[in-house]
Amino acid sequence: MRHIALLLTAAVTAVCVQPAVAAGKPSPEIAPRPVLEAMKHVADWQLAQPAKHKTDDWTYGALYAGMMALSQVADSPKYHDAMMAMGRQHGWNPARRIYHADDHCVTQTYLELYFQHRDPVMLGPTLERFNYILANARTNDLNFRIKGSQDRWSWCDALFMAPPAWLRAYLATGDRRYLEFMDQEWKATSDYLYDKEEHLYFRDSTYFDRREANGRKVFWSRGNGWVMGGLARVLQVLPPEHPRRAFYQQQYREMAAKIATLQQPDGLWRSSLLDPESYPLKETSGSGFYTFALAWGINRGLLDRARYEPVVRKAWQGLVECVTEEGKLEHVQPIGADPKKFDPTHTDVYGVGAFLLAGSEIYRLALGEAAAAAYGNFLPQRKDDFAWENDRIAFRMYGPALERTGEISSGIDVWAKRTRKPVIERWYYLADYHKDHGEGLDFYKVGPSRGCGGTGIWRGNRLHVAKNFVTWSILENGPERVVFELGYAPYDAAGVAVRESRKIMLEAGSNLNRIETRFEWEGGPDELEARVGIVKHDGGGLEYAADGTWLACWEPEPGGGSFLGCGVVVPGGAQARDTQEQAFLARPIKRGQSLVYYAGAGWSKSGDFPDKDSSSFATAWIRHVSAAAGRSQKP
Repeated sequence: MRHIALLLTAAVTAVCVQPAVAAGKPSPEIAPRPVLEAMKHVADWQLAQPAKHKTDDWTYGALYAGMMALSQVADSPKYHDAMMAMGRQHGWNPARRIYHADDHCVTQTYLELYFQHRDPVMLGPTLERFNYILANARTNDLNFRIKGSQDRWSWCDALFMAPPAWLRAYLATGDRRYLEFMDQEWKATSDYLYDKEEHLYFRDSTYFDRREANGRKVFWSRGNGWVMGGLARVLQVLPPEHPRRAFYQQQYREMAAKIATLQQPDGLWRSSLLDPESYPLKETSGSGFYTFALAWGINRGLLDRARYEPVVRKAWQGLVECVTEEGKLEHVQPIGADPKKFDPTHTDVYGVGAFLLAGSEIYRLALGEAAAAAYGNFLPQRKDDFAWENDRIAFRMYGPALERTGEISSGIDVWAKRTRKPVIERWYYLADYHKDHGEGLDFYKVGPSRGCGGTGIWRGNRLHVAKNFVTWSILENGPERVVFELGYAPYDAAGVAVRESRKIMLEAGSNLNRIETRFEWEGGPDELEARVGIVKHDGGGLEYAADGTWLACWEPEPGGGSFLGCGVVVPGGAQARDTQEQAFLARPIKRGQSLVYYAGAGWSKSGDFPDKDSSSFATAWIRHVSAAAGRSQKP
């Protein structure tokens, strides 16, 4: 294992760590750029200063969860690449102990990387381990003093280590056994360790009768931080229709309410939650998990913003104050199972993981405060959607899990917004986005069509299109723009196997995405006809530019009340093509060539376009698309 640790350290350092730059203490300001810079500062220091733990154990597993969260908002691929190097070094294997939850923690990162790359090699060893456990399930008593109790989740830390992995295994495969096992074992642990009066978790059964110096029960800060972090990471991807979702939400809210009352004046929590006077040192690992979990709930509408936002703002500022100029996160309680006094300069990788998880949600919180921002994310809880938005409009595309249900489309869906704030995380969590609750809604119908700007190849007198995207990668994620890539499996275009990949950029303040779709094929002709399309809906109108540089259509909201416009711009012009169901702009492309175009939408209730009648909206929308076409012709 020491040999593996050295190999991993070398691989991670080679892939992702630039020489440390003395940047001074990070700013505690809660704005997108300062938050991201603070995260990178801490992550870079930690990757350059590896700990002496086994690199597949729970300590590093928590760090990897934080690195993955950072990788989704960072402006560099190095954190993602570091996690890929780690996975390869371990052969994508869980740690050694078959049943022990700590040794499942690293698989959370393997599974999240699998969602991006869909490489079965990343998934196989985790499923092999979990399938063995299902076939040989333990029924041991959870009494921590009994031999074998740790073959089940008999200590509260386990609720961070294992359940998020089991749930992600379900989302990766559709096999409900993983979901049911997670739910069954969480309930058993909760029934045993959750104090329904204090709304906190005992670390394990050996703490039931222990008391602090002030006579209060012993509730360890990081232990409850593990639980709060685990709850957030379970609720984050738990399918909206799950029958016990209300149970997890209730426990999360109960714990959040209690934790908020225990915050200390400096914004952090103490290692003993109910006896902070006996342990006056600031403690950042538990505090990091609380900041993450509470900010996560605010961002998804699960917690009241007015009540909890002051808590997380104060907490983040307290955490950043514990970062040195070099990037070392201090005030991390060493490995243990209960409150302890410790060296305030101590650090450890799990504390950094909690800091990065917290930062990822504070970053999202900060985007909501920006005057204009763009953001995107992969959302597996709704069958692998990728959704993105800015201050004007939102879009989504469908992923692999939805294809398993027979819903196949590589067209672009539109979500109509009338708020400048980010909504996709909250709408997905609330799962009620087909109704307008004051921020907008999803009423656009895509089906198997091109939606609002999807592509395909016209050959043999019909359109051939990709199925749902297979791979994804975020290149930049706010505040000024979101940039990401989607990859598709090859599809047959009348005897020619075509592969598409799309690079999409949406800038803050714009209604139109810049899309670069690359087409590859082997054999067949050197040139094919690519088409960009918009689906037609009843009651709508359509207009093409005379020079073929743009296409605009508009339609009423089903049931009336508003109008939606969709548009496509092809710089340099294209040929207008029309079918009964869809309108297209067509252009010949050569093998390996990219088609660069713009596609997007506008809603009459957004405040950016007239809302009086179809005619006034159509005039304004056509003018908007035409002006965008004019701008696209300039270098």
